[in-house]
Amino acid sequence: MKKQLLSISLSVLVVSSLLSGCGKKEDSSSLSESQSTTVSDSETTLSEGFDWETVKQDITLDGRKIDVPFSVNDLGEGYKISSVNDDLLGENSCYGTVEKQDGYSSASVCMVFFDGIKSDSYNNDVKCTRISFADTLTVNGIGAGSAMKDAEKIFGNPYMSDDSAKYFLSKSGKERIEIYYDSGTDKVKEIQLNLNFNENE
Repeated sequence: MKKQLLSISLSVLVVSSLLSGCGKKEDSSSLSESQSTTVSDSETTLSEGFDWETVKQDITLDGRKIDVPFSVNDLGEGYKISSVNDDLLGENSCYGTVEKQDGYSSASVCMVFFDGIKSDSYNNDVKCTRISFADTLTVNGIGAGSAMKDAEKIFGNPYMSDDSAKYFLSKSGKERIEIYYDSGTDKVKEIQLNLNFNENE
């Protein structure tokens, strides 16, 4: 009889330890589910804006790497702005077209805007804050001809878009990247930078 009681007690112990082991496994799987939710939430947060400090490390214009903001002198010899005009949209800014001299002719490289100064105080060392109409501008490898889906992988979700353009803001909200694209092919036509973004402009 004692032997029977002992064997019954041992069986109960084995079964209860197995059940408690199953319970631990369930807890562990619940933990991984909650951890994966946290990762997913963090990815969503990261996609709300791009990190400008990372993005600005890889910007090229006319085939040369540039630090942004840049001046015309930073581009080196052969680049110039023939004339600088006051920006009609801003009370204290001006703009000009950067050209590259090639023998007797010059080709347009981009249009740049200089916030905080007027045309009569411009010089070639003034850093530009906006770049547009630049066929050769690339940001982290994204430029004319890139797939729009690749741009979204790098810059995250656009905060505003329509069927011809998508607008991406940095986490700080101070830098904006505008991408104009062909909705038929989903290819980038042009990328623009605004380093002093003001939503009221």
